[in-house]
Amino acid sequence: MPATRSLIDEILPDYDFGAAYETSVAAPASVVYQHLLVSDLYASWIVRLLVSLRYGRRTPRKRAPVGLRQRFQGSGFVILAETPGEELVIGVAGRFWRPDGGRRLDLSARDYVGFARSGDAKIALTFKLRPGQRQHTVLSTETRIRCFGRAAWWKFGLYWLLVRPFSGLIRKAILQHVKAEAEAAGAEDREHGGAGAGGRDASTAR
Repeated sequence: MPATRSLIDEILPDYDFGAAYETSVAAPASVVYQHLLVSDLYASWIVRLLVSLRYGRRTPRKRAPVGLRQRFQGSGFVILAETPGEELVIGVAGRFWRPDGGRRLDLSARDYVGFARSGDAKIALTFKLRPGQRQHTVLSTETRIRCFGRAAWWKFGLYWLLVRPFSGLIRKAILQHVKAEAEAAGAEDREHGGAGAGGRDASTAR
């Protein structure tokens, strides 16, 4: 069965580096998506540790649930596209190999598609949901990076060689956190007469 074209294919079809991961969640897509939008992406200790090591400062948990747009304010990350319950695409641009992360804090969603500043790179990150077996939802994430200019390609390539394993751990931890939150909510619904199913987890990467 051919893969369904996603929003990220329209936003960043051509890219130089990438990685993808997925997990199976024993909850409906609507529940999984709701928890994706409000979950604290720094809830996992491994995420907080790795991000703190990367930027040289402690990364606290966000105790109060807030929307993604509110959390992204001033961070350089922007929501590029969304199909509620199916897919969410986030973007950021800059010189990520710099010690401070080098993110362009003034980039808007409108600017992102046309952004091609020599010496910079841009990242598109998608979270996608699709029906799985036994009333499960497959939650996947894919990261794509496009570099502009030979210098940016080499610098990001060396940076990616170092950080990709840790970036993968962060992505997997985020998926597992959303999975745990959604399955806990699904279990609570079943206790009150809702439908649901248990299952096993599977992860892949490229």
